[in-house]
Amino acid sequence: MLYTGVTGKISISTGVSTTTYLAHMATWSVDLTKNIIEVVSFGDDYKEKIPSIKDWSASGDGKADFGSSNGQVDLLNAFENGTKVKAAFYLDENTFFTGDAYIESLTVNHAADGAGDISISLAGSGKATLTLPTA
Repeated sequence: MLYTGVTGKISISTGVSTTTYLAHMATWSVDLTKNIIEVVSFGDDYKEKIPSIKDWSASGDGKADFGSSNGQVDLLNAFENGTKVKAAFYLDENTFFTGDAYIESLTVNHAADGAGDISISLAGSGKATLTLPTA
């Protein structure tokens, strides 16, 4: 199945609030990584490599809007307080990545000839899970 921006969205929840969908976000990405360990033995001509620990991170970009109900203020508060958030990145209503994360960075840019922009980076804490539609 192909996904479009029409069905995409980002949600966050903190321990003190309900799930909030982030307003005015234009892009998001989830990056899953795995460390690869090199094993070197005396007498071998080639290195052996084995998979090790996994990690994930995510980012999103959009238009800055710190209105009280659109979730961007919740991101700023979670950053300031070091609060873990539950983030969900939707391809569509039934297909999404979820995981606990910390706000690693939050950047606001503003140009005289345009609207203010916001960029967020999240550092995963634990596993990121992909939920797929049930048959």
